[in-house]
Amino acid sequence: VTPGEARWVVCRLAELLQACHAQSCCAHELLPVLFKRSLDVHQTTFALGEAVAHLNLLWLSGQMRRELGTDGVVRFSTNSA
Repeated sequence: VTPGEARWVVCRLAELLQACHAQSCCAHELLPVLFKRSLDVHQTTFALGEAVAHLNLLWLSGQMRRELGTDGVVRFSTNSA
């Protein structure tokens, strides 16, 4: 990973933390946070995988909570929310 790539990832993680501060969000709801352009079905599949990976990194590092809702959807929130 180059220093530029590392900075990019840190910025994306910070954006996810900010987005999940006010309310719990699922990975699909966070796609517009990570991807500013519209995505086709193929791109959305890869984008969801990337979003889930970033969210799991934040969860495993203790920066986010992960909860399974009664609707079966996993949502993430910051520990301070």
